[in-house]
Amino acid sequence: MNKLTDPSIPAVQPRDADWEGLRTFAAFVESGSFSGAARVLGVTHATVSRRLQLLEHTLQGPLFTRRGDDTELTRLGDTVLGAAREMQAQTAQLARRLAGEDIRMEGKLRIACTDAMGTMFLAPRLPALLEQWPRLDIEFSMSHRTVSLARRDADLAIRFARPQDGELIARKLGTLRYFLCGSEERVADWRAAPASAPFIGYDDDVPDIPETLWLADRAGGNPVRFRSTSLVAQCMAARAGVGLALLPQYLLAPELALAEAAPQLQREAWVVYHRDLKALPRLRAVLDWLEMCFAAELRPE
Repeated sequence: MNKLTDPSIPAVQPRDADWEGLRTFAAFVESGSFSGAARVLGVTHATVSRRLQLLEHTLQGPLFTRRGDDTELTRLGDTVLGAAREMQAQTAQLARRLAGEDIRMEGKLRIACTDAMGTMFLAPRLPALLEQWPRLDIEFSMSHRTVSLARRDADLAIRFARPQDGELIARKLGTLRYFLCGSEERVADWRAAPASAPFIGYDDDVPDIPETLWLADRAGGNPVRFRSTSLVAQCMAARAGVGLALLPQYLLAPELALAEAAPQLQREAWVVYHRDLKALPRLRAVLDWLEMCFAAELRPE
């Protein structure tokens, strides 16, 4: 039995560890790899490895073991991870409070949204916001993954379900309607033989969401010609005649015909932010702009 597994010996405390080492260790555990941590932190693979080696040297023991693709934390690693996450939470809380006290109508504001929402819906409408507030610096964090507003991964997030976290404030933006559509030729295929018309779908990395469940229920036996997590890619493929796609109304284009006039699916859109930022003037300005965008184009209920 060594000093890391002997319960009679207290775990080493990370009091002498530097913040970069702890932050790197937390990123490594959360991403599951050196390369993943490097991408999150914006450093090299070698830097991640060096920081972890230095952290283990400082704390006088191994933090984890590798077995194939799996990483298993030692008892020391569990202790250090808890301390690292606590420091992350305290740092994020301080950042939110400082941001919430910033009364300037300038600076960066990061919006988390999907690629389609950011690229095809919000980006074309930015001039109305930036003409009114020219010193704002708007950034889109576009991904299907849910970002942490508590860690300030984003200041605002557009989500398709109301969060239950009491630290978050949510405002409904509207109801998105989804239509089955495609080129005239593909729509004709659907009307002539619905069971054999080609479809466009999501790849296997997308979890069960209303869109994938609808496709499985209505077109589970149809041939799928193209798959992508990106609705932008799905839209462009549908416009090119690859197959039928289930798309939100803001992606409908003249090149797309509706297979059915009625929407096949509806999803609520919410804008979410941390309550520590509720008094931030530039956040309120962006909230007003988002509500204007949705009110004009999506007719919220």
